[in-house]
Amino acid sequence: MKKIIYITFILLIFISACTEDFDVELESTYIRLVIQGSISDVRTAHQISLTKSADYFSNTPAPTVTGATVSINDGENTFNLTEISDGLYETDTMAGEVGKTYTLSINSEGETYSASSKLNFCAPIDSINFGFYDYSYNEEEIEDSADIKEPYLYVLLNAMEPETPGDYYLWNVYKNGVLESDTLHELNFSDDYFINGFYMYDVTVQYVEEVSVGDTITLEMQSVNEEYYNYIIQLLSETVWNMGPLDGPPANPVGNISNGAMGFFLAYSVVQFTDIVPEEDEWIELEWY
Repeated sequence: MKKIIYITFILLIFISACTEDFDVELESTYIRLVIQGSISDVRTAHQISLTKSADYFSNTPAPTVTGATVSINDGENTFNLTEISDGLYETDTMAGEVGKTYTLSINSEGETYSASSKLNFCAPIDSINFGFYDYSYNEEEIEDSADIKEPYLYVLLNAMEPETPGDYYLWNVYKNGVLESDTLHELNFSDDYFINGFYMYDVTVQYVEEVSVGDTITLEMQSVNEEYYNYIIQLLSETVWNMGPLDGPPANPVGNISNGAMGFFLAYSVVQFTDIVPEEDEWIELEWY
């Protein structure tokens, strides 16, 4: 026994002696313009933000870009944006039109940048239902689990998916008027590869936590283009989906802005459907697979 303890002690010393601090030093690259913004078919003031890129380990806010000339053109009309605060530019109240391609143009510090995005059609939502998973049969196993405290309430979509292939969707959810899916990893998205031309009957597309009977739930469905769908996947791959120390070196997501700028300009259509959380006996029990 003493020999085993001695060997274990030696191994611990050996292992601890093999660790040392490792400081990663990354070289700085040239500063680029970062553009984020969108236009939708909702009548509102649409915004474009302009900032400058920073080093990977920078812990200061990104510098804003002021004094730029920003406009959006739909092939017939040009909408000039006004700088309402440092680096934030806004249109007058307007609504984009389905089927039109919108081109963003920016002139900043002697350089010009542009990006184009088509505003695609979004299928209407017929209704939403609410579903749950029954954990009661497994209460003993999950009693001490920190991951499962209460069942989520899942939002189930009922809508007809158009027959045209190549549609891409994002889903947000609001509870009592407050956006619940306010981070990237809470945003649900999908293409129409498996549902093209079919009716989407009680398809789980979002979830809400800490729900009470009588709460107002709004499901928002956005129709986006393939470029933006892939852009979201790139962002998640560099953040939520990365493998930590085993992952490869970080890389900038590829957007749709010209002249070496970073970011994305999106045109999209949106539909919403609002319902009240009913009594629990009206919730749909979802099946485990």
